Amino acid sequence: MLLDVDTGIDDAYALIMACASEELDIRAVTTAAGNASLYHTTRNTCNLLHLLGRGDIPVSQGLPAPLQRPLLRAPEVHGENGLRGYQFQGEHLEALSPLTAQQQMARVLAESEEPVTVVALGPATNVAAFLQRYPELKSRIRRILFMGTSYRCGNPTIVSTFNVLVDPEAFDILLKSGVELHALPLDTTQNATLTPAECRQISSIPGPVAKMVSRTLAGYGDRIGQKGGCLAQKDGERDWNREGLAHLPDPAVIAYLLRPDYFTRQKYFCQVECKGEITTGFTVIDMDDYYGKSMEERNLWYVDSIDRAGFARLFLESVRAFAGPRE
Repeated sequence: MLLDVDTGIDDAYALIMACASEELDIRAVTTAAGNASLYHTTRNTCNLLHLLGRGDIPVSQGLPAPLQRPLLRAPEVHGENGLRGYQFQGEHLEALSPLTAQQQMARVLAESEEPVTVVALGPATNVAAFLQRYPELKSRIRRILFMGTSYRCGNPTIVSTFNVLVDPEAFDILLKSGVELHALPLDTTQNATLTPAECRQISSIPGPVAKMVSRTLAGYGDRIGQKGGCLAQKDGERDWNREGLAHLPDPAVIAYLLRPDYFTRQKYFCQVECKGEITTGFTVIDMDDYYGKSMEERNLWYVDSIDRAGFARLFLESVRAFAGPRE
């Protein structure tokens, strides 16, 4: 498996889940700009892998901006450094490779005896750039898993999800690549949640990994709660918002890899708006078969449901896998 991340908070949780699993063979991690600048997402990735004891996984930096437009970041959600100000103890860049993200992807695919799954948790910039530069290796990709798209809702705009909005041209390349493409849309990942009681379980797990998750989850929730998401501040005390749930979209993609039985999916034809003044990033998903596309012509496996309780158990098990002495 190849992981492409823009390591903000939920990307970090997805990395924890992936590294906790003995089933997943992580060949390399590439970093994208998105939730934060490439500088921060790369350092967050390297430092987290060190914390997880996986400094052996090579990390390669990707492009610092989208293919055709300026970078849009999300400091209001993830903070300037991508982790709401959370600081690792020291800087550990031993995993950082001199290879670029595209070169690293090419190396992994060329050396693999079997096709490799590519998991894109941030904007599609790096994966699209790879497909453009190394078209001869496209057949070495088993499938691409992407966190993003939506049918009914958007974030941060009414009609678009962040990872598509940042680089719609890149996502368009994925849609037109012919590679099997699976999307975990906002419509579904908004149900990838933890209850207040489940969040409290994390704070009771000993060790630096659980401590990092607990601290960043609180900061993440404070901001998301202001937009109707996770946690909110009320009269100086922490209170849960109207839903009382912490939303974790990126870990849902790893859960989909590990436990596909927790999900259902349908195959549709999808297009993305790249030029609209108010609709850029909108994914047009043809659920009603308006275009009459055959199954072969449909280009997106749309994951349309998730077993919330099963997802939460899997996430908690992943954090517990790194339990250690209390600091």
